[in-house]
Amino acid sequence: MLKHSNLAFKWIDLKLISSFDDFYYFYLVVKHGGFSAASEAENISKSKLSRRIIDLENKFNVSLIQRTTRHFKVTDLGQEFYEECCKVIAQVECAENVLLKQKSEPQGLVKVSCPPLMMHFQIRKILNQFLKTYPKVEISLELTSRRVDILHDDIDLAIRTNFEPNEDSNLIVRDVIKTDHCLVAAPELLQGRTIEHYSELQDFPSISLGTQKQNYIWHLCNIRNGESVDVPYQPRIKSNDLAGVYYAVMDGLGIADLPFLTVESEIRKGKLIHILPEWKSNIGMLQLVYVSRKGQRLVVEKLIETLIDELRRLPESNQGYSFS
Repeated sequence: MLKHSNLAFKWIDLKLISSFDDFYYFYLVVKHGGFSAASEAENISKSKLSRRIIDLENKFNVSLIQRTTRHFKVTDLGQEFYEECCKVIAQVECAENVLLKQKSEPQGLVKVSCPPLMMHFQIRKILNQFLKTYPKVEISLELTSRRVDILHDDIDLAIRTNFEPNEDSNLIVRDVIKTDHCLVAAPELLQGRTIEHYSELQDFPSISLGTQKQNYIWHLCNIRNGESVDVPYQPRIKSNDLAGVYYAVMDGLGIADLPFLTVESEIRKGKLIHILPEWKSNIGMLQLVYVSRKGQRLVVEKLIETLIDELRRLPESNQGYSFS
């Protein structure tokens, strides 16, 4: 009986292995957004991809992809199946990495997303030094301020600043350092006037990050006595990218809330004025976000470790950061 049971398990294993190729072909087609794109990117014939996915659909009597000569759309079931395939592919890569870990140095491609301004002021030097240290590592960068979907966008590691608690239990979120923000303006905007009280902020135009908010509020906290106050404002300029806010402030178009490290150099040079320096205008959390710690690829593990170590050195020399 036991012998028969073992044979049954072997049959099941072989059945899963034979299905895995079809799962992988489906994953590639959806990942690349079509049969032609997947064929070109992966050097697999379009006819083979189409045939294997048709076989997969027929096998389970389901529709995964709606396609015509001009139209490609993943069905709801297909999208759900794709997300599960992503997890399977990731686990296979992790299993392969168990063998790769025997090698002496990290290697391979890491797909990273990061806001452009954060990349320029905080991440660029760390990432470039990492690439110099590990010459077999490749980096694919998506510079965007939008909140990426790690799984759907095929991102290994997202670097971001968050101002609210994370609610997605499917993601691993590493809080690295707190980032203090401050209110700043160009000298040409203030024209020699010194703002003594937060009530005077409404006398000047303002700039905001975010275009879809119902209410715009600066959350100010006094660094001396802990007093906090909310100051409503109506922005003249709204931007969905922090870089847009930064350059608008530099051009003298309004007052804005920006990360201290981003504007520290301009404040020191007199190109920007730190308004109400006894008040912090916001406190965010710089985070690293990824799907799973279990079986993480060596190169991703090493990059996460390096980013955490180097970013946490910043509080030693910059007042705009503190440990989480």
